[in-house]
Amino acid sequence: MIKIKRKNPYQILVDTFGEDLQLDIAIEEMSELTKAICKYKRFYTTADEKEKERLKSDIIEETADVMLNVEQLSYMFGIDKVEEIKEYKLNRALERASKAKKD
Repeated sequence: MIKIKRKNPYQILVDTFGEDLQLDIAIEEMSELTKAICKYKRFYTTADEKEKERLKSDIIEETADVMLNVEQLSYMFGIDKVEEIKEYKLNRALERASKAKKD
């Protein structure tokens, strides 16, 4: 069986729309997530159940958008280096958390 190699979906987006637009979209999506988090913090405690679900759903949807854009940025700027730095920063945060628990 012949395996057909598909083009990376993020490369397709860059090739189709260009890096500059992909960067603008990432900025927009991060802004939308920030807005959804702010609304959640501001209104959740006084919202009815239907509104609470909508506030949570907005964060979930915007988080998915941001995650896709972060993956796009990682692809554009070097996934290996991003993963290396991400691992370092996670370990550093865990060390800080461990020290904070002892205090």
